[in-house]
Parts: sequence; structure tokens; C-alpha cells
Amino acid sequence: MTKPSRIHIISGGKYHDFDLARLVLLQIMAEDETVRATCASDFDDVDRLEGYDGVILYTCDLMPDEAQTAALERFVSAGGRLFALHATNAPIVFTDGPAIVASGVHIPGLVEAPPSETAPGWMALLGSRFQAHLAGQPMTINVADHDHELTRGLADFDIVDEPYIAEMLGEARVLLTSRYKGTATGYVLSDWEDDTPRPQLYVRDHGAGAVAYMSLGHACSRFDLQPMMAEAPVIRGPWDDENYREILRRGIRWIGAPRSVAA
Repeated sequence: MTKPSRIHIISGGKYHDFDLARLVLLQIMAEDETVRATCASDFDDVDRLEGYDGVILYTCDLMPDEAQTAALERFVSAGGRLFALHATNAPIVFTDGPAIVASGVHIPGLVEAPPSETAPGWMALLGSRFQAHLAGQPMTINVADHDHELTRGLADFDIVDEPYIAEMLGEARVLLTSRYKGTATGYVLSDWEDDTPRPQLYVRDHGAGAVAYMSLGHACSRFDLQPMMAEAPVIRGPWDDENYREILRRGIRWIGAPRSVAA
């Protein structure tokens, strides 16, 4: 008897088009009749993941509390897998001001890099902490590791997205990288002139399970920046890009794989 893959989607938070992400993820999952999915917009049900194979996350400024983090850590330690996207590692902290306007967005103060005491257990489980991002722009994504099921057979590709800058926390196997530098307007840490390869997709083992994180994936719909901006330009970002969708497709297969399969 074929066992279905049970996958839980968490898509919610601030400043992004979580409906688009949820829709595309479900469309990709629907390509495989063995996948059964549930959806949530927060972490409230993560203590009920028994019987699930994987969790895919697309969030921003939405952090699990200590009990929820412990539940997710137990899930992964027991063999489950997480696939986290884009701003899932991004707590948003504003300074006290003064307010600025950046790209038409009225920001109450510069965005600070989140301090180490912000959701430390969750950041450690994910393996990185968001610092800043440059303005959306064309990026070349390089395959750094061709010997993993998430990237095997992939070629380098170009995409338009937000170049993310993150602090790595612990060891990880980096699969995709990109090089970029410039000014992160609106951020306290604004100048990023080191031109080193920056991780875009990595995997890391945790107990019997594993975590993958991909920084690519910005999208914003018309009302997602309220109250900072009355109406925002609609940005679908890489969600219509077949290279990006192929990585999502592989990630969904990866988190839905039997728990006996090595990461």
C-alpha cells in the first residue's frame, strides 16, 4: 500500500503575498497525487505534526514562540524535514526613527538587524538570521553543489529577486550561491561591498531529520505594505519562473520523502 506524503504549509506574516505563495505551492503539490497537504497562516498547530513528513514555510516577521519552536525541533529531530523560504528567517525590528521614505514606502525607522536574543532557538534550527536585502534586481544563481537531490542536474540560471544578506548560524551544506553587493536602503546595516558568494539555498542535518532554507522568493500584492504604503506595485518575483518552481518541486519531494532516506 502506497503511503501518502503529508505536508503542512505555513504561509503568513507581513509585507509579502502569502496567498500567491500558498497557491503556487498547492498547485505544485497537486502535480503528485501521493501528496496530501494542510495549510495554516501561523504556528498554532505545530504541536500536531505527528504523522507528517514535512513542513514548508513562507513567512515574514512571524516567529514561533518557545513551545512552538520546541515542537518543531522535536519534529525535525525525529526525522521530519523543514523547507523554509525567503523571509522565514526575518524578524523585522525598526529603530525609533526618524521615519524615512524608501522606494515610496514610509518606514517608521531604519530596519535593524535582529539581535541574537530574538527567537534564538528558531534561528538556530533554521541555520541563518536575516540581516538586510538589496533592492530587487536581476541575479545570477550558481549551482555550488551538484550532488544533492535538490540541485542534481540543475544549471546556473538568472532570476529577478531581492538579494538577501543573512548571518549563517552553524554548519550547512550550501547548494546555490549568488554574488552581489551594494546598498540596502532603509537598513541600519546598509553597506554591503564584500563580493563573496552568498548562500541562496542550503541544507543542514538536525537529529534524524533535516532543514533546507532558500532565500529566494519575494512577492508582494497590492495591499501587502499597508499601512506603510496605501497601494504597492504588484510583484510576483520568481514565483512565475520555471527554475524557481523546479526547486520548489524538488523541495516538496524532498520533505515528503520517507524518513529513512538520508538528507
